[in-house]
Amino acid sequence: MEDETTRLKDATAALKADEKGLRASLKDHASVTPLPELKTSVAALQQEKEEMSERLAKLKNGNVKPITPEERDKVAVDYNKWKQILTARRKIRAEMWKTIVDVNSEPEKIGDVKESLGLENI
Repeated sequence: MEDETTRLKDATAALKADEKGLRASLKDHASVTPLPELKTSVAALQQEKEEMSERLAKLKNGNVKPITPEERDKVAVDYNKWKQILTARRKIRAEMWKTIVDVNSEPEKIGDVKESLGLENI
C-alpha cells in the first residue's frame, strides 16, 4: 500500500510539473498576435503606403497647382487679421469674466452664470 501511495505521489508531482510547463507555454502563445490579425494589419499598412505613394507621385510630377506669392501673402494677411481679432476677443472675455467674478463672489452664483452663458469649460 505504501508503494502505491509513493508511486501516486510521484505521478502527481510529475503531472503538476507538466501542468506548470504547459501553463507557461500557454501564456507565451497567448501573447502572440494571431495570424489573421497580422494579415489584416499588413493589408491596412500596404493600402496606406499605396495612398501615400500616389500623393507623393502627384507632388513629384508637378500635378499640384502652384501657389503664387500674391496668394500666399493674401492668406498670411488674412491669418494675421483673424489672429488679432481672436486675441482681442480673448482679452474682452477675460475682462468680462473677471468683472462677473468680482460682482458675484459666491461660488454657486458663479456656477449658475457659467451655465447660463454656456461657459462651463472656463
